[in-house]
Amino acid sequence: MPDVRYADDMTVGNFSTYDPAPADRYYEKRPLFPEEVAKKPASKLRITHARLWDLFTAEWERQRENRREMAIDEGFYDHRQWTETEEDLAEDLGHMPMTINVTKTMINWLLGTERRSRSDYKVLPRRKEGSAAAERKSHLLKYLSDVNRSEFAWSLAFAETVKAGVSFMEAGLQEDDHGEPIYDRHESYRNCLWDSAGIDLDMEDSRYFFRFKWMDVDDACSFFADDEDFETARRAIEGAVEETIDIASDFLDDPAEDHENYVQGYGLEGGSIEVISRQRVRMIEAWIKLPVKERKISGGDFRGEVFDEFSPGHIEEVESGRARIVERVTHRMFVVIFTSAGIVYSSPSPYRHNRFPFTPIWCYRYADTHLPYGMIRDVRDLQRDVNKRHAHALFMLVHQKIIMDEGAVKDVDALEDEVNRPTAIIQKRPGYHFEINVDKPEIEHHITMMMRSIAMIQQVGGITEENLGREHTGKSGKAIIALQDQGALATAPIFDNLRLARQVHGEKMLSLCEQFMTEEKSFRITNKRGSASFYKINDGLPENDIVRTKADYIISEDAWQATLRQAGTALLLDTVQALASTAPQFLMETIDLILEGMDIPNRDEIVRRVRNLTGQEDPDADPNAPDPERDARNAAKARAAEMQDRAATAEIAKMEAEAAEKGARADKASVEAQKLVRSMAGENIDTQTKALALALEILQSRPAAEMADAVLAGAGYKEPAEEEAAMDALAQAQAEEKAMAAPAQQTDPMAQPVA
Repeated sequence: MPDVRYADDMTVGNFSTYDPAPADRYYEKRPLFPEEVAKKPASKLRITHARLWDLFTAEWERQRENRREMAIDEGFYDHRQWTETEEDLAEDLGHMPMTINVTKTMINWLLGTERRSRSDYKVLPRRKEGSAAAERKSHLLKYLSDVNRSEFAWSLAFAETVKAGVSFMEAGLQEDDHGEPIYDRHESYRNCLWDSAGIDLDMEDSRYFFRFKWMDVDDACSFFADDEDFETARRAIEGAVEETIDIASDFLDDPAEDHENYVQGYGLEGGSIEVISRQRVRMIEAWIKLPVKERKISGGDFRGEVFDEFSPGHIEEVESGRARIVERVTHRMFVVIFTSAGIVYSSPSPYRHNRFPFTPIWCYRYADTHLPYGMIRDVRDLQRDVNKRHAHALFMLVHQKIIMDEGAVKDVDALEDEVNRPTAIIQKRPGYHFEINVDKPEIEHHITMMMRSIAMIQQVGGITEENLGREHTGKSGKAIIALQDQGALATAPIFDNLRLARQVHGEKMLSLCEQFMTEEKSFRITNKRGSASFYKINDGLPENDIVRTKADYIISEDAWQATLRQAGTALLLDTVQALASTAPQFLMETIDLILEGMDIPNRDEIVRRVRNLTGQEDPDADPNAPDPERDARNAAKARAAEMQDRAATAEIAKMEAEAAEKGARADKASVEAQKLVRSMAGENIDTQTKALALALEILQSRPAAEMADAVLAGAGYKEPAEEEAAMDALAQAQAEEKAMAAPAQQTDPMAQPVA
């Protein structure tokens, strides 16, 4: 039954407001959960069931033809390239319906590329304090991927996508006795129907999604044995068994029924349907969006999510004031399980992300109908041409064509049997025209066209001979690399869709972990070398609490750009080699980045050891995440830098002391020179006196003073004030000379590395 919390709001779920859903154009508008129905038991939900059945059958009818073509595409990969009619016609003409499966090689190259370039991802926090919890979430997703064998499921899904056009990955919750509660697995398009009116690649604008599965009646009833309304569910299941024969003819030609027809042992034979030998029922699981008034988180890390009163993260965000609860009309996801006879179960979606649990992986889609198709659809006609031309050429090669005059041989029937024998002996009458193998040159034309079709398959599909590693003479290495890049670029849209699907699916898996992984848990993960690491979550430590914080799932870009990365690494290596001749230290500073871009075994371990030797840090490492090795390297770097600074300071102090000592010796020598000058001036006093007396005696006039000054100056005499000024000028000149010499003395030692 529908959840009573939504009973008052389900009246807004009338699909009359939803257009342009194709089903609404063909069928009467019926509200899925009107108020009067929501208050009644499940046995009275016939209107709801009728509406769901209308949507299901209308979508099936709309996709029927394309689904049949998708099954044919898959058959081409599995060597089913001749129809029964074509095989019968070829055998009637004497041809051998051989299959030259060129398409399979093209598809296998894509599948091998996907397995070789499996992606990596990161879980990044929305706030700084959530770094440790985000790292634990990354480890938990890695553990779940190992337990669920997710990579093999992705390979199966991608293989179906390339062949048929679409496939799905499911992320959900299961009982603990089936393994881990959170699982992800592959789901085939054969078991699914989706809203073909949706346009978005992630189906965000789609309104409904159906998955159907055939089950034994007793097994189906056991799933709902504990429900309060079990009798209604049982009647819906058993009633569907009685209706199976009546509606089987409507679905027998669908690819989803191929295996079931084989299991049940019935099918169209002679225009009638045989009796079912095994009681089976088709269970249909519908995920459908309805507009209801819902409480949602506004603001904070969990913004946009449906409020969960049992979520510690939601409660903490609201109580802290970072977020608030608002009521607004939004699309709420509901899940309904029903059969052709009635509804078995219905409830709001248990998942907080409020999205479809199924993530599509698209190959190509038609522009008008948005229905999918794979790579084989593009080359299917060319593949048929290859098979038929090969069969025709082989027929012409082993059979003979004769043009002769009437009466050239006695027995024409015997000639027909004899001419095709390798040791044929033919007798003809003389004078009659008789010519054998008149059309043999046509064989070469058929072979030429067949080879051209094979080349066209490679050209249209984008997988060239160079991509397959086949040798070609007369082509340079750069030309081969260019053709390989051309093939990689031609298939880039498919891998881009795969990357989007991984991103969306990873977001759903992360949301499930944040919602349901609430108990304490210890788990183990292994790296590429098989080394085991053990982790704990929700053990009471804040850094291990994964339910109170919100994080984002980010796909790494490297795996999706392998060809471009290899070309860029080669160019970087050439550039570094050119610079290494003039700056060898540049090679040591960038060697870790060069190795990181190469596809070599144990690349991560090699890069880690190189960085330990060179002291470089990982540019992608989270600086806030705890890393003992990085902390130890930083501490060692700090100690080395401190010792280097102290050594440089000591060396500078030593140089300054030596310079000061030299300056002191120079000052001492200057003072001694000045004393010597003064002593020399004192010894000349007698000369000065005699010169003055002589001047007085000669001149006996005022000009005698000037004459005396001239005589004293010639004798080297100076006035005390002049002597002091001269000494000051000398000291200033020496100081300027020392100031100019000091920077040169400090620069020279720093030019050499300090031990």
